[in-house]
Amino acid sequence: MIFNKKKILAAAIDEFRVYVAILDKKTDFELLIPDIENAQYELSKIIGPAVYARAEEEYQTSPEPPEEGGTNALVRHVQAAIANIAFRDYTVGNDLRHTLTGRKATVNPANEKQAWEFFIERDNEQLNYRIQKALNRLIDYLDREKIAEWTTSNAYKIKHRVLLSDIELFGRYYPIDNSLALFNQLLPIQLEMQRKYIAPVLGAELLNQMIAIDLHDNGIESEASGSGFDSAQPPVVPDEKLLRLIEYASPALALWTMATGIKRLSVKLLPEGLVQQFKSSVQSRNSSFPVKSSEKDLIVSALIRDAEEATSMLENQVKMIEAEKTGTVVSPVILLADRNVSANKYFSI
Repeated sequence: MIFNKKKILAAAIDEFRVYVAILDKKTDFELLIPDIENAQYELSKIIGPAVYARAEEEYQTSPEPPEEGGTNALVRHVQAAIANIAFRDYTVGNDLRHTLTGRKATVNPANEKQAWEFFIERDNEQLNYRIQKALNRLIDYLDREKIAEWTTSNAYKIKHRVLLSDIELFGRYYPIDNSLALFNQLLPIQLEMQRKYIAPVLGAELLNQMIAIDLHDNGIESEASGSGFDSAQPPVVPDEKLLRLIEYASPALALWTMATGIKRLSVKLLPEGLVQQFKSSVQSRNSSFPVKSSEKDLIVSALIRDAEEATSMLENQVKMIEAEKTGTVVSPVILLADRNVSANKYFSI
């Protein structure tokens, strides 16, 4: 465990509260241990077991914990993420007291009142927001410092095999609330969607040329450092046609990635901004009710329709570029919107 190195419970709760100061000082640290262990497991899935193992090793060998002057940046970032995840899970599970006669709310009627449901919902949203911020800081630190265990992880390697390897570039085509944690979780899905929908349209050779481009200095309006660009290699200088294909391939890839990612990932793992998009799309704008499976399917279906249309537009661009080379005239790929013509017996609304 990356807390309680001294094996003193009173010191352990102070160490934990460095990152979650709103936790009551009188909380028994032993009650937090199951949630801390679950949080460690959850974080290892995001950053990789090797990164977490290094952080725990450095924690056990460092001279002092943070509240006593410890300055190990990796340990502090990992502890912050784990503490916020564990605190959320502990808080949600601690709202009710579990007894032999069932679950009960424990409130002192003399000076306390039970929190209303919308207050609890709002507080849960804030707890999730704190987790996202802690994860963002951790992943940003790993990227910036080029931690060896991170740069050799599968997640980091996949970043150099996909077209949208930078969160700012991905967010240009589908905003994800600037969540680095979600972006890294989506990387394997992005690679899968790239292989399934984009590569067949472009071909492997053309797609590899696009991935090798340094987008930072080549006309793409993003602060991205480049899709899959390796600074150790000389950048590929693209022509106008490659940049045009990137502009059409990127939204298609982002939409396919989100459609599949939202379908596979739990809503609890998504940033609050995305969850609010779901709620406002299928309920009243200020609704606090959870997103239902059927409502989630509606969002996914809409994303798939947009992704199919974006892919059709990419196919049109490939055909147009080929026509420019050969001087021939080609028929454009039919877009989804073109299918609702008078000649069709049925049409969509």
